[in-house]
Amino acid sequence: MTIILGIDPGSRITGYGVIRVEGSKSHYLTSGGIRITADAVAQRLQQIFIGIREVMTQFPPNETAIEQVFMHKMRVPH
Repeated sequence: MTIILGIDPGSRITGYGVIRVEGSKSHYLTSGGIRITADAVAQRLQQIFIGIREVMTQFPPNETAIEQVFMHKMRVPH
């Protein structure tokens, strides 16, 4: 049995999902979002850390996957 935690980082909401894999079958355990309310980067990171730590305490993962972070830049026409 393997428990996998997936994390979708975001600047205002960091999503997560947890599944349990047994052989070729996957079972949903939980999912949700950690709402970020702070403005300062250090405080945002702390809120994410605390939220992910709570999930990991309740569902200790064997593996973790994090979606690649990207920033979208809007092109302004000249």
